[in-house]
Amino acid sequence: MLTVSLTSSTLPLSTLDDYAETMIAPRISMVSGVSQVQVQGAQKYAVRVQLDPDKLHAQDIGLNEVQDALRNWNVNVPTGQLFGRDATYTIKAGGQLMSAEAFKPIVVSYRNGAPVRLEQVAGVLDNVEDNKNASWLYTKAGARRAINLQVMRQPGSNTIEVTDAIRRLLPSFEADLPPSVHLTIRGDRSRNIREAFTDIQWTMLLTLALVVAVIFAFLHSGSATLIPALALPFSILGTFSVMEALGFTSSSRSASWSMTPS
Repeated sequence: MLTVSLTSSTLPLSTLDDYAETMIAPRISMVSGVSQVQVQGAQKYAVRVQLDPDKLHAQDIGLNEVQDALRNWNVNVPTGQLFGRDATYTIKAGGQLMSAEAFKPIVVSYRNGAPVRLEQVAGVLDNVEDNKNASWLYTKAGARRAINLQVMRQPGSNTIEVTDAIRRLLPSFEADLPPSVHLTIRGDRSRNIREAFTDIQWTMLLTLALVVAVIFAFLHSGSATLIPALALPFSILGTFSVMEALGFTSSSRSASWSMTPS
């Protein structure tokens, strides 16, 4: 139904992904009529450890030792509870490492009394969980990497109303995002529906004018032409009133008109 793209010339894609996952997607998903918001090209931050087999062999270190060292040095688990008079507090060990620089000094093992650190046997990089996943934003200036949010509507919901509700959120998103982050709307399917409504309105007006002109040409009487001229718009209004009472939305009406043979 709608695609929202996040781009930036200065910030990494992992930061854009964090904005999309934690700020934009949850707020759009709360809009009435939205069924799901999918983040395409997700670039969640992660530290990538690239082991060097030759260096591991030279130090006689196994993969299990590296794995155990990473698990033991990077912990974020509760260590106990502190019971007070009015409240209970959970004590956690603040040992979670958050960057590649913090992982590099990890002691993997000891050889000849000296510590062997992770950076001595592996390349440690600030990266993303899946560096094969990517999405692009195509513009007249060319293609560029972006984080795309695909918004899907609920069955039976009004596409125009849902799209307008999402667009009303954009100013608040832009106010919360850094100036270097650009928010772009593309793939708006409500435009086709709006254009169809405009075409239908012009077609109805021209048809009404043509019918009235033909009736007047045969009857040559303004009073006799006035009766069918008034009956036509009232019949159209009556049809719309019945469709509204039966629960037809603007989207379903436009779809049924587009499938009606001429």
